[in-house]
Amino acid sequence: MSASSAIKQRLTDLNISQSELARQLGTDRQNIYHKLQRDNFSSRELDQICKILKLKLIMVDENKKEYIIDYDK
Repeated sequence: MSASSAIKQRLTDLNISQSELARQLGTDRQNIYHKLQRDNFSSRELDQICKILKLKLIMVDENKKEYIIDYDK
């Protein structure tokens, strides 16, 4: 699943609009729309989006070890 697909699904699950996500990120809806279309996010942007959508951004290696990405720490 792409980052954009996961974000769109979570927005639907939480009944949050792209406009509301953009507002909470301090940007405009058009910017979020284009990022979702291109599936083009920095890890910092994904971290911010995850916090808003109550998710954790993690990487998992081939041995299933998880590495949590959190820019607040």
